[in-house]
Amino acid sequence: MTRTSLRTKLAAVAATGVMALGTGVLAASPAEAAVACPYEYFCAYPQPGFGGTPIMLRQCNDVRYIPWTTNNGSWINNQTPGTRARFILAGERGDAYTYGAYSAVSSGIDWNTVLYIDPC
Repeated sequence: MTRTSLRTKLAAVAATGVMALGTGVLAASPAEAAVACPYEYFCAYPQPGFGGTPIMLRQCNDVRYIPWTTNNGSWINNQTPGTRARFILAGERGDAYTYGAYSAVSSGIDWNTVLYIDPC
């Protein structure tokens, strides 16, 4: 079975204009998700459906190591409108970016491929 890299998923999202990084769709409304991830934050979750203890980032260049090895995580980008988070990928893969805020993915994020996150 082949795995689709995060970079490939982001490229597909950019090409189609559809926010669906991962296999999930936004499970919570923006208002419900914002309760879990305050305004001006990028929140990464180790589990699908915004589950588990999140890593919450607010300041640009506050690069944070991702310790998880789960392959079905989620994230919420509740930063100021248009702000994109940067995923620093393992190996020679380079970087990948989320769509601008507000955006969220409820499942399918493979944290094995992400070493660090910079919220903006």
